[in-house]
This record gives sequence, C-alpha cells and structure tokens, in this order.
Amino acid sequence: MLGLKIHKIPKLRRPSMVAALPDMGNVAGIGMDFLVKKLGAKLFAEIYAFWPPAVSYDSGVLAHQQSTYKFHFSQRENLVLFSGEFNPSDPRRLYELCYEVVGMAERLHVATIYSIGAALRQPGPSEPRVFAAATSQKDLGMLRKKKVELLSGKGQITGFNGLVLGIANEKGLGGICMLSEIDNPNVIQPRSAQHLLEKLCHILEIRKFDMAELEEEEKRKQLMEQQMSYMNGLSRKDNQPGIA
Repeated sequence: MLGLKIHKIPKLRRPSMVAALPDMGNVAGIGMDFLVKKLGAKLFAEIYAFWPPAVSYDSGVLAHQQSTYKFHFSQRENLVLFSGEFNPSDPRRLYELCYEVVGMAERLHVATIYSIGAALRQPGPSEPRVFAAATSQKDLGMLRKKKVELLSGKGQITGFNGLVLGIANEKGLGGICMLSEIDNPNVIQPRSAQHLLEKLCHILEIRKFDMAELEEEEKRKQLMEQQMSYMNGLSRKDNQPGIA
C-alpha cells in the first residue's frame, strides 16, 4: 500500500524522466543524488510506503523511519527525477511502486523513462564502461548515434531499475536503461557513477556540471582499498609459521 502526496504539478513539455533506486555499489543512488543537487531540481511529489515493517534503535532509543520516495523536476532541463532510499525486494511491493511511478510519468506526458544502475565486471585496471538497452528500435538507433555501447547477448535487468521500464513500455512510454560497470557490489563506486552521468547528460543534452566531488570520493575509496590491502598483507605474513 502506497500513499501519494502531490505538492504541485510542474508545467513541462513532454519531458524525460530519470528514475532509479539504490543498487549494487550504490551507483544509482549516487547518480540520482548528484543529479538532484547539481540541477537544483525542485521537489513536487512524494510517495509514502508502508515498509519496512521495523523500527531502528540507537543507544536504546527507538525511531520509526517510514520509506519515502521523491519526485523532483528541473524546468530548465525539462526533466523529471524519481529517487528513494529503499529498493523493495518483495515482488508485489516492487510492482506497486513501479506502477505508481509510471502513472506519474503518464500524468506529466513523459516521453521516455531512463533508469540507471550497475553491472558487474571482472576486477581489473580498465575504466568502467557504460552499456545501454532500450524498449524500442527507435531508441536503440538513437543510442547508436550517441555512440553508447549496447548490451549484447541475453540476460535480465532485475529490480526496480529494470521492471519500471517494462511497465512503461506496456503503457506506451519509451524506456532506456543505462548500466555502468563495477568490480565490487559491496563498495560504493563513485567512478562508475561519474562515467554513467557523463553518458546520460550527453544523451539528454543537458548542461555539464562539475564532477570534482565524485573524483575526490573515488580517490578516498582507492586510498582505503590500498590501506585494507596492505593490512591484509601484514595479517597473512603474521600467520605464516617461522615469521616473528
């Protein structure tokens, strides 16, 4: 069960929508937060979800944090943004949320919904690549013209970031999914998010913005990984017989 609260419907002209929820490496979460911040997007509607069925506690103090999802818009870029902090795994809740998002897209006469996320790759020194897939041949042609690499072979895009596009297609809306490579799903991936945002901005033809924050976050991540690798190496040496 969901509750929708609309503050004010924005006046846009057949806008695009970028809709995504946190996923592996938090690529989608980083990307959506960055877009809202850098575009100065304004909140216009919220979805209140009756989950998770739990409370948190801190030093014995209980707190109830109800999941909320937010719709923002950028008048200048003619763009709608949907994001949240919780990606439901329960199929019924996931379908319900996706239908609510697509319903808002229909209300705003959105032409195409874009979702963003992560794709696993083998660890290595190479820069993360960005892949895309679309629900129509027309959009595939556009992606090729923009020199975006397409997903090859067969597979699945699970969770909100895939399902919302399938439902959008059923309703006659365009759908494009963009995935940036990561090598560790359990560690935040600022560089992958940055590569994805650069491609997305190129496709949507929106103004470029400063990515210095993500670059600094990537440097901190690499430093922590080097420190962890060094400490693990010392631990292995300490456990070897005959080494004091």
